Amino acid sequence: MAIQLCVVFTLVAASIHDCDGVLRFASYYRDHMVLQKSPERAVVWGYGPEGEQVKFTLSGQNLQSISQATVTNGIWRVSLDPVEAGGPYNVTAGVQNSTAVLTDVLFGDVWLCGGQSNMFLNLYQIFNASEELKRAAHYPHVRTFMASLVQSETEQTDFIHVQIPWSVPPAYLAGFSAVCWLFGRDLYEKLQYPIGLVESCWGGTTVEAWSSPRALQQCGLLQQPDDGPKVNSVSWNAMIHPLLNMTIKGAIWYQGEDNTIYHQEMYNCSFPAMIDDWRMAFHQGSGGQTALDFPFGFVQVCYIKYFSFDSKITPQQIITSIFLVFLNIYQTLVKIHRNHLKLYINPQPCTYSTI
Repeated sequence: MAIQLCVVFTLVAASIHDCDGVLRFASYYRDHMVLQKSPERAVVWGYGPEGEQVKFTLSGQNLQSISQATVTNGIWRVSLDPVEAGGPYNVTAGVQNSTAVLTDVLFGDVWLCGGQSNMFLNLYQIFNASEELKRAAHYPHVRTFMASLVQSETEQTDFIHVQIPWSVPPAYLAGFSAVCWLFGRDLYEKLQYPIGLVESCWGGTTVEAWSSPRALQQCGLLQQPDDGPKVNSVSWNAMIHPLLNMTIKGAIWYQGEDNTIYHQEMYNCSFPAMIDDWRMAFHQGSGGQTALDFPFGFVQVCYIKYFSFDSKITPQQIITSIFLVFLNIYQTLVKIHRNHLKLYINPQPCTYSTI
């Protein structure tokens, strides 16, 4: 079986992160990672000496392919032909007197996990943490990655820092999102091929922080200079925008409490606008490889202080490929987290199959 590499020359326009001419992969391409399987094409990119020809080799599973790309504005980028689920593979990038290698790379489905403290809650904090961490060793093909908690007032091309590099469980799993892990583990049990989980979330954040200025403008939520400290788009800029060039399968989202006291009346506009904008941005950033209507799952959380919810309009009524988990729990913040997670500890097949 031969797999060819097709060079793509366009990148999402943003500031170049740490472009010093050293040949290397972007921050979220590391050993043990999962790249998106067929029918989509996985996108791989990185940095190198300006004008150099970079030689790429994908090898493993009885195949080897070689291609070249030119470093332009300090960046190279390739799009792989579709690769079936499985692995492991090695990916090598080389210029004269320098090489960069990724080892133990799998192909499967890549999912982004976002939101606030509900998603951020670590696996070691749930009721049966010891049991889950012990079981994790039986899922070596569910790989995890976590972005650092960083904000930026400008869009970043790459992550400024990485909290957890791509890892094979149970390494670093205690500090990884419980909901994200349990979701991915359940997918693996049903699909039986590799799952890559990318955690990019932050407690106490609003939907405006995770939305681009484009999305916020649709709802009239652009921040004015005299509005105080900048809140809008700061997490989008530093924790979502860097991922746009990566091919993903879908996203899950667990957020909402902080919008009960910040633009609550606009959430029925701002949340669907964020979903639409993420889909457009990931589709364009990956050169059309991430689906324009990629699956987006979310938990419809209750209010902490205000036990009410305007359920007349929800995203699945106006956006396609949405799947919803509804929870009607009125507890303290800690109990909200833990009671929600109890639903995932013994998961039932009710979401992924209906996308």
